[in-house]
Amino acid sequence: MIKDYLSAEKKSKPLNFISLVALVALSLLLLLGIYFVTFVITEFKMSKSYNLAAKTYYLAEAGINEAIWKLQNDDTIADGDDAWKNKFVTEPDCNTWQASFEKTGILCEGCSYTVTIYNSSCARGEIISTAKVTLPSGKTTQRIVKTKVFKALNPSPVEDSAVFTGGPSEDMAIRSSLLNVYNGNLFSNNNIIIRNGSTINIYDDSNTPDLEGKILAAGNITILASTLNTTARCAKNVCQGSCEKCPADSVSMPMIDFDSADPNSYKSKAQVAGTVYTSAEFEDLMWNNQNLTLGEITYVTGPIELKGGQDITVNGVLVADGSITIGEKLSWTKSKTESRSGNSKITINHTPGKPAGLLTKNSLSVGSYTSQINIVGLVYAIGKLDLVSLPESLTITGGMMARKISIISVAAGVTTYDNTIVNEAIGNPIYSPVVTVEHWEETY
Repeated sequence: MIKDYLSAEKKSKPLNFISLVALVALSLLLLLGIYFVTFVITEFKMSKSYNLAAKTYYLAEAGINEAIWKLQNDDTIADGDDAWKNKFVTEPDCNTWQASFEKTGILCEGCSYTVTIYNSSCARGEIISTAKVTLPSGKTTQRIVKTKVFKALNPSPVEDSAVFTGGPSEDMAIRSSLLNVYNGNLFSNNNIIIRNGSTINIYDDSNTPDLEGKILAAGNITILASTLNTTARCAKNVCQGSCEKCPADSVSMPMIDFDSADPNSYKSKAQVAGTVYTSAEFEDLMWNNQNLTLGEITYVTGPIELKGGQDITVNGVLVADGSITIGEKLSWTKSKTESRSGNSKITINHTPGKPAGLLTKNSLSVGSYTSQINIVGLVYAIGKLDLVSLPESLTITGGMMARKISIISVAAGVTTYDNTIVNEAIGNPIYSPVVTVEHWEETY
């Protein structure tokens, strides 16, 4: 019996060992299984969280991209908010302008974003896009993306051009005249012809780092029996002095917004001021006021003719759809019993920060029946500018621009270039159409 017990004991020991090993193995497998399941669940949660975070981030990014699109293209208030393209750069409100919009239910269910822009100065601001995704459980995820954007200020293509002609096939012609130009250049998009005993003096502005006092042409410069004093001559047929390029690059004439529906156009501003006249109305105004003083802006929807001793003082800008003629006629006959005679005169005064000048969508002519002409502003004609046989001095502080310029028998012409006055008359600063991203930042 004892033998039988010992024999059974010997047989049970291997079985107990195997059971123990099996139990340990099963425990390890169970632990590994639990770890694997936990790992899979954690990975799933991380993946889900990452996908939600990415979705929310891209949603916020979509808000930023829509804001940038609006800055480049949105020029209407029909969508219920500001015209972002205009407000971003239009003075004076652009310095402190801010706006926002919100979109819900876009791209995915429960998705929304709110976008706000804060301008720190004109054409420079910070866009903040806050995106949210609402989960079925009621919880939300949020991402905030901030970016700083700006539009670069393009340099004026006519900067430093005191006398500028922009016609691609029209010339600047000066004959039998004395013209002194200070602080700027003479520029023609085609040829410059100086002849018949003219004397032209063009002087540098010693207060700027740039060298002015040049005569520049995209075509040729021709001097016939005349005197030209200048720091440089740069053209197809001549390259003397400090020329950056010979010939000078072709430059188109900058366009002025005369009469668009934009509230910043000259006609829109004059309509607000109540100073829009037809040609007949303006003629009556002059006839009844031989010594006439005009305010900040006067717009005439047709031609203007100063004659018969008319004297106009403009404290701002005088704009015409049609041609402007000054002093081509000595007498003015209104009726059989009404007439007057004498040299006509125009004076234009400039107020800092406001446009000043004589602007026409057509041609501008100044003739021999004029008294002294003193203009602090821009003289601008989309067509031709003629200065012919002026008996007294012509003084312009600002600049002259036209498609074609003809100066004949001007005994005492003085033009002093002033870039600020020119830019104020041309209109709003010329910004790049491209919105540049200066800084991009993601927050939670």
